[in-house]
Amino acid sequence: MRAPSLWILLVVWIFAQTASFEGNAHQYDACQKCNSDNFCNCSGLNLENVPRVLENVSVFDLSHNNISQIKDTDFITYVKLKRLLLQSNQIQSVADQAFQRNTQLEYLDLSNNLLTQLSPNWFKYLSKLQHLNILGNKYTDLGSGGIFSNLAQLRWLEFGNPSLSLLKKDDFVGVTHLDEFIVKAEKLHVYQKGSFSSFRNISHAALSLHDTFLNEPGQAQQILLDLSGSTIHIELRDLVFPDKTDNLLFSTEGNTLIRKFTFRNVSLTDSIVVSFINSMKNTKLSELVVQDCVLSGTGKWHKMTFQTNNFLQSITISNISIRKFYLFYELSGIGPLLESIKKATFTKLMMFLMPCHLSRKLKNVEYLDLTDNLLSDGIMPETLCSGAWSSVRHLILRKNDFKDLCTISSKLSTLSNLTHLDLSQNRFRDIKTSCKWSENLQFLNLSSCDIKSVTKSVPPNVEVLDLSNNAISSFDINASSLKELNVSNNKFKILPGDGYLPKMEILKISSNKLTSLTGEEIKAFKKLQFLEAGKNNYICSCDFLFYMNNDITVQLLGGTENYVCDSPLFLRGMLVQNTKRSFFDCHTTLSLTLLCVGIFLAVAIAGMMCYKYHGIWYIQMIWAWLKAKRKPKKVRNYDLCYDAFVSYSEMDSEWVENFLVRELESAHPPLTLCLHKRDFIPGKWIIDNIIESIEKSRKSLFVLSQHFVQSEWCKYELDYTHFRLFDENDDTAILVLLESIPKETIPQRFCKLRKLMNTKTYLEWPQDEEEQPIFWFNLRIALQGDSTASL
Repeated sequence: MRAPSLWILLVVWIFAQTASFEGNAHQYDACQKCNSDNFCNCSGLNLENVPRVLENVSVFDLSHNNISQIKDTDFITYVKLKRLLLQSNQIQSVADQAFQRNTQLEYLDLSNNLLTQLSPNWFKYLSKLQHLNILGNKYTDLGSGGIFSNLAQLRWLEFGNPSLSLLKKDDFVGVTHLDEFIVKAEKLHVYQKGSFSSFRNISHAALSLHDTFLNEPGQAQQILLDLSGSTIHIELRDLVFPDKTDNLLFSTEGNTLIRKFTFRNVSLTDSIVVSFINSMKNTKLSELVVQDCVLSGTGKWHKMTFQTNNFLQSITISNISIRKFYLFYELSGIGPLLESIKKATFTKLMMFLMPCHLSRKLKNVEYLDLTDNLLSDGIMPETLCSGAWSSVRHLILRKNDFKDLCTISSKLSTLSNLTHLDLSQNRFRDIKTSCKWSENLQFLNLSSCDIKSVTKSVPPNVEVLDLSNNAISSFDINASSLKELNVSNNKFKILPGDGYLPKMEILKISSNKLTSLTGEEIKAFKKLQFLEAGKNNYICSCDFLFYMNNDITVQLLGGTENYVCDSPLFLRGMLVQNTKRSFFDCHTTLSLTLLCVGIFLAVAIAGMMCYKYHGIWYIQMIWAWLKAKRKPKKVRNYDLCYDAFVSYSEMDSEWVENFLVRELESAHPPLTLCLHKRDFIPGKWIIDNIIESIEKSRKSLFVLSQHFVQSEWCKYELDYTHFRLFDENDDTAILVLLESIPKETIPQRFCKLRKLMNTKTYLEWPQDEEEQPIFWFNLRIALQGDSTASL
């Protein structure tokens, strides 16, 4: 029984290997997403193993898959790999030699996986690695120590997870300089003193250490102390400070390098504020940021005993929620902190008033941002009292509750150093009077203020003016210093200015109601260099298209895809660039004139041709043919007036009158002949006479000679007779040959005579008098229709 069992196991193994090969082949086929830059994007394909891709791949994205392990051979062939993204998989283990051949690797992301242990062997050969992210795994510590010891070029390090509880002194040995150091260890309980002391320089350290700062203030103080000697910017994130905190939490030694401190998404207390501000006396802190935080205290900071920090240059307080705002104490105690500040940002604070004494403390502020507050016209006298904001050059009052522009401008006119003013996203009423402004104001932003018109409300010396996103339709202000004007998204139908803006260099007027741009309008701005005029309702006339594509002298901004035809309808949606219209569209008057002249010439030429070649004859003959089609096949005898219509040349009239007429009309019985000299009706068209005479004659007698073939009228008579012969099956033609006419001498236009002479028997006039009686006999027989004699 053993042998069959072995065979069964062998078959199962072969089947498993085949299935594995097919699975790998399927995954290989599923990730053929490599471009010419050697970037292979295999993200989000539900892969369970690392697929095979180009060997020279430099960027390999395997994020958001279901890969559970990294084997030794997964990346062994990718020696040129520089960026490897493995985040958001199910990776539980990484082989020690997994990255052995990837010595060029500069970026590695293993975040958001299931790694429970970290090994220094992973990074042993990655001496060029600059960015490492191992956040969001399940490891509780950073391994046995020295995990980053071979990463001398590492500049960006992110690590930590909710399970990380221990940091050891030798964890960061080998890493000396970092641009970004991000630590997320919400439940860190053990921090060995000096763990962060191995760093020589860190540009930015962001710490999320909730439990440490809440429950282990001593360790939190040690962390800040270890970082203070090497870190320029420390950021505390996602923390909740207890109501009572050690006042020495932020105390540092005199050799601290900290220049910027940030609280982000932190719950602050009065004691924390006091502790931090008191600790600043021993630092050279130049920038303080408090953003997205909650203040649970009541502002009782008047007991702070700090010395003025002359190094603090910038303060940012944004989106702060004060839980007990109704109990909040006045802020006079922090006044000395503000005296040295040059840049202040107080945004999203729901602030409706800045007390005068605090405004005066901002005496050195050059940049002041009060965006998204509740400041209004009525409080400005208190906020901007005498001596307040005396050094401000750049003031932002965006998104407040101002209503009267002239009131605000008059109050701000006392700021003699003010050059930049942003009053956008307020709701100003119509401006009907002139406003008073600071003489040095050069940049003014009044965008999104619901302004419908501007008269004399613009500062006289302003150089850059933003009036975008309003409802303005005209701009007739003489702004002699204005260099840049933005009136995008308004209601302009023509370019503003009309000569009032002599120094204009940049004009932005997109999303308005312009229908055209002309050279005269552009030339009105003598110094205009850049024009942004896309997203308008352009009528793509010939002049407009030619100007925009060939003759425009300024540089267009905003992208060619924004310059689109709105009309005419057949051009709607087409890009103005390279669009052309036909010559007829562009020169309608000239085209119509040429067309009329052409028609006149064609008619004149046709008339001349008809006159010369008797075209009327052919028209009448066709008309006669059409009438004949509707007639009965046989002509009634009582409609016939003549026995024969005689067609002859005037040069042969002597023979006709002296011989033919005398012989036939004196015969017994006599025959009635129709001669044009005698029987045509006077005053009637010759053509009508010919057709009517042939129609009323039983036969048509053609007297052929050299003179006959030279006569146009003889040709017409022959043509109509030929028509009767072939179209009415009427055998009426009789040919009499007065003299010999070789067929090659017959003109080409007498083609029908050639056909008749080839198909009809003709009579020849004998010169011998003895034979003439026989000729007359045969002719009478032919005319009477009894028989046709042949010679």
